[in-house]
Amino acid sequence: MNKKRLLTFSLGICFVSAVFAQTGKKDSVSVTKDTVKKDTSWHIGGIINVAFSQVSLTNWAAGGQNSIGLMALVAVHANYVKDKINWLNSVDMEYGFQKLNHSPIQKTTDKIEATSNFGYTLFDHTLGGILVNFKSQFERGFQFPNDSVLLSKFMAPGYLTVAAGLTYNPNKNLSVFISPATIKYTFVEEQQLADEGDFGVTPAVYNSAGQIIQHGKEVLVQAGAYFKGNYSATVCKGITLCTNLELFSDYLKDPQDIVVDWTNFIQLKVNKWISVTVNTELIYDQNILIPIYNGDVLVGKGPRTQFKDISGVGLAYNF
Repeated sequence: MNKKRLLTFSLGICFVSAVFAQTGKKDSVSVTKDTVKKDTSWHIGGIINVAFSQVSLTNWAAGGQNSIGLMALVAVHANYVKDKINWLNSVDMEYGFQKLNHSPIQKTTDKIEATSNFGYTLFDHTLGGILVNFKSQFERGFQFPNDSVLLSKFMAPGYLTVAAGLTYNPNKNLSVFISPATIKYTFVEEQQLADEGDFGVTPAVYNSAGQIIQHGKEVLVQAGAYFKGNYSATVCKGITLCTNLELFSDYLKDPQDIVVDWTNFIQLKVNKWISVTVNTELIYDQNILIPIYNGDVLVGKGPRTQFKDISGVGLAYNF
């Protein structure tokens, strides 16, 4: 598993390096006697943001805890548009943690996502093609304060979506993809979690003595319809908005239970290097079961709307 995590991280780094290499090259030119023409087929850009937080208390009557935290975010895209060919690529990576007093370090955000959408223009701003999307995380997640209960890790879960459909791409800021023919793979490459049936995979089979006679499956395959909409732009001077909405409906099981993943990133540039950021994510997935408590007593698990909101001030670089 460490090799897979290293491979994924390396691919992400290679993509970012390639982007910088591409931006660092001089624009290719076609020289004639009277003209010099730049190659504008590639549109490359992104955001690198590192935000810090720190609380230090001494004899503080109102109470509280000393803490330190950090969140790093990299979001880059490399889009190729020439003649009737559109190839849209993006990589988003996040990692954040906090440490309270003498408690163990706890992660606050952890995300790997890569998307590649290749299309051929059928008519104005509309393309037919294939989209591939991959999601996972870098590190293990635990049910704090009990750090012995594993909740997730790299490729547990991991999601791979392969979809054939139409892309509406009127400009460099907006892209909408709709697919009636989508295969979605959910990987749970941690046997303990697979045996429990986490993230929708088939759980283990037990005998009357409570012993496992057949381990849970590590892969769930779904076929359905998929929607992905992305908008990214400078909405006014110094303020950048990136929003991404994904929807998936499984044809074979409860198609009315639509999986929702909606992320938003807002950046307010104070100056060239300092920025204020707001990062939110809303998820609903009937296959992700959240512990349900009655007071302090665990009474079961069930699907719930998940929401994450991270705000911070830190260093930022846009290109």
